[in-house]
Amino acid sequence: MRHQLFALVVVAGCAPATFAFTPASREGVTALPENCPVEVVTSVPAEKNYEELGTLEFYSGSEPKTLDAFKMAVKNQVCDAGGNAAIAIPDAKGQYTQGTIIKYLPGTAKPIQPGKPTKVVPAQAHDTEKPPGT
Repeated sequence: MRHQLFALVVVAGCAPATFAFTPASREGVTALPENCPVEVVTSVPAEKNYEELGTLEFYSGSEPKTLDAFKMAVKNQVCDAGGNAAIAIPDAKGQYTQGTIIKYLPGTAKPIQPGKPTKVVPAQAHDTEKPPGT
């Protein structure tokens, strides 16, 4: 019995990492083709416009210790969500246990982040009144 339990633990420790995906919005997603090109980055892209599609949270298996292992674990989920890239977020041990799926957008506008409305400041009207007493 002990040998079977040990074998089960060893096999479970070698299982590929799986991540739970939580979409950023309830709108439908347009999945990209299987094996779409996926980029993995470790910080928010400064020069590319993007939209956050959702988050990834480590679920089971062996935690990815490298960006390549993280990419292999989440590649299909990124394509299924319609994303072009994943931002890999390491935990305190340096293992990649969280991430954000993003989709690159054309243009030069600032990134769109769901749940964070863009503040629009109206143009100031020209005041032609003079202050009292002048």
